[in-house]
Amino acid sequence: MAKTTDYADIQRKYPRKPFRKPVAFLSHGLSQIVSGYEIGEGGLSFESEQKLSLDHKIIVNFFIPGGHFFSLKATLRSEGQLPENKKIYGISFDEVSLALKREIRAYVSLASNKNEKAQVS
Repeated sequence: MAKTTDYADIQRKYPRKPFRKPVAFLSHGLSQIVSGYEIGEGGLSFESEQKLSLDHKIIVNFFIPGGHFFSLKATLRSEGQLPENKKIYGISFDEVSLALKREIRAYVSLASNKNEKAQVS
C-alpha cells in the first residue's frame, strides 16, 4: 500500500544504493528530468518538485553507468520528505526482465563494494 512517510523509515525488499544520476519520467503526458536518489533491482527513488499521486503509473528512463539505458513502467509507491523541504518519491518497477534486474543488481553491488573500500582506506 502506498503511503506518505519519513523516508528513513521505509522498509525495502531489495538493497538500494545512492544513485545521484539524471532520471527522466513521463507522467500524464509530461516529461521531467529529475535527480535520482537511490536505486535497487526493485525500484528507485528520485527528487521532484512536481506533485505526484501515489499508486500512479509512470514511465521512468535512466542510464546505468557502464551499462545500458532503461525505459521501464513503474508505479509510484511512496512519498517522503528530505532535509531542506525536498520531496522524494519511491517507485517500484512493474515489469523488469531478469537480465535487467541482474544489471541493476551488479551496479548496486559494485557501488556497495566501492563504498566499503573507501571506508576502509
